[in-house]
Order: sequence, then C-alpha cells, then structure tokens
Amino acid sequence: MQSQMTENDPLAIIDLNKIDITFNDKPIVIGGMAMEYYGLRKHGDDIDLIVSNCDYLKLETRYRNYRKDIWGDFGVKVNGYDMFRSIWKLDYNYYNNGSKEFDQYKVVSIDILFRMQVFALDSDINVYKDKHKGDLELLKNYFLKTYQNNEWVDYMNKNSDRYIKAENGLIINGDYY
Repeated sequence: MQSQMTENDPLAIIDLNKIDITFNDKPIVIGGMAMEYYGLRKHGDDIDLIVSNCDYLKLETRYRNYRKDIWGDFGVKVNGYDMFRSIWKLDYNYYNNGSKEFDQYKVVSIDILFRMQVFALDSDINVYKDKHKGDLELLKNYFLKTYQNNEWVDYMNKNSDRYIKAENGLIINGDYY
C-alpha cells in the first residue's frame, strides 16, 4: 500500500533525479528527513537514504570520487544526498521492514528509526551524541503520546501522591512503602 503525499509534506523536496541513476529498488528515507516526516523535528542539510546493494554498486561506479566508508558501511554523498547500502551492517532488507511506500521512495518505519537512534547513541563517533540523545527523547515521547493506554495514565495521575510516597513508585500487593 502506497502512502499519499500531502501538499505540506516535508518529503516533497526529495528529487531523486538529482542523483542521475535509475534505482532498481526504492531508496529508504532515514535520518532527519524521516524524523520530520513523523513530525518530530526539522531535517538537516542533507537527505539520508538506505539503498540496496545493487543500487549502491551503480552509485559507486558513477560517483567514484564521492564514496564514504564508515567502519565498513559504504555510501556515496552527492548532490545533498547521503546514500548508504548499510548502517551498522544492517542492509536494505532490514530497513525496508515496515517502511512506508511512496511513488519513488520509502520512509523507514518509526520502530526502526527508534532503533537507529539507540544504536547511534552508543556509537564511538561522539560528534553527534547530543543530537542523538535529543532525537531519542523525541522518539520516546512520540511512542508514549501515541501508544500509551490513556485510561492507565489517568489512573496513575489520580494516584501520583501514593506513588511518590512509595520507594521508586513501587507498590507490592497493595502495600505502599
């Protein structure tokens, strides 16, 4: 099932014609653009994509002087697009799982986007650690707002004074410590 793009959709700026290859498989939008798609924050200066290995091989051939290698994750940076065949050695098939499909590309699922931020937070590359912490907090809040059972949240809020009095908010068999 393909998702429909709306007039104010942040994905509207994606123009795969700038890359000048024919993709065998629809690239998967990740990173800041995916964060913006889910309404979490604005994207940065580039657009990050996961591409299949066969598409990466085309990119590598066409843009030989624009290749990137981050600990064995190979990619190409060209015309404002960072396109990788893997991140954390997880490939296109992994990132494709649950993705949302559009005419020319897909968007990574919110669940996998969350996992990506968890992995990034633990990275040895500390340059973006604060950004990843912020993104992880945005994703955590998204999940809580979207999926928490509101009836149970209301119960907790009505009884918050009891939880505050209990050590670590832990109540065992009705005994409030």
